[in-house]
Amino acid sequence: MKFKNKTIFISGVNRGLGKSILEKFLKEGANIICTVRKKNKKFSEYLRNLRLIYKNKIQVLYLDFENKDKLILGLNKIKKDLTIDILINNAGYASGSILEMTKIEEIEKTFQINFFSQMLIIQKLLINLKKSKNASIINVGSISSFLNHRGTIAYGSSKASLTFATKVMANEFKRYNIRVNAIAPSAINTDMLKKMDKNSKLKLLKDTNLKKPLSIKTVVDKVIFLSLSKSNKINGKIIKDF
Repeated sequence: MKFKNKTIFISGVNRGLGKSILEKFLKEGANIICTVRKKNKKFSEYLRNLRLIYKNKIQVLYLDFENKDKLILGLNKIKKDLTIDILINNAGYASGSILEMTKIEEIEKTFQINFFSQMLIIQKLLINLKKSKNASIINVGSISSFLNHRGTIAYGSSKASLTFATKVMANEFKRYNIRVNAIAPSAINTDMLKKMDKNSKLKLLKDTNLKKPLSIKTVVDKVIFLSLSKSNKINGKIIKDF
């Protein structure tokens, strides 16, 4: 098992990519601290089944990324003396509209969830990451942050901020032996993609390298690679498209 006795923090695990990342790390022996927005019966049953299958520790934090004060209270439940080896900022919010039709409150909400909350999580858990001998932070960005497509002003800008911050943090945290990288995948074959406007989806795929949606497995494999010690020379990189 590649991550036996390692502790992984993953945000946004109630569906899609986050759920697949969670399951992969559990299979590889990791202990998990994960976040979902709120309790619901379906996720509780899913969690119960995971605990029957795996003997790993699974701590779930119910965090609303729109509420900074409640986010801080939730993160304070993580013990300061706990070592966290991998931190994966996966939680995100999709927003699509051209600027002249977008309320500033919607842009603020998108940045709060996709950027400010990620920065707060890293700040709060840095003390735990410093305790690891080979810590890694992986931010889940988007190819949208490199494209100028109409309707992506809020989402693309928030993800661009996250990827830029990734490079700065990589420089700042290398003294602690903490690597910081990001992935910027194109469209991933998830429920979120299915809800996307057809024309926007076609435009996005047209401007990406593969011209087709990525499988969830492909993205999970990239996250796993950046988490392994054999990638310890990779720092401050934004891995685009795949």
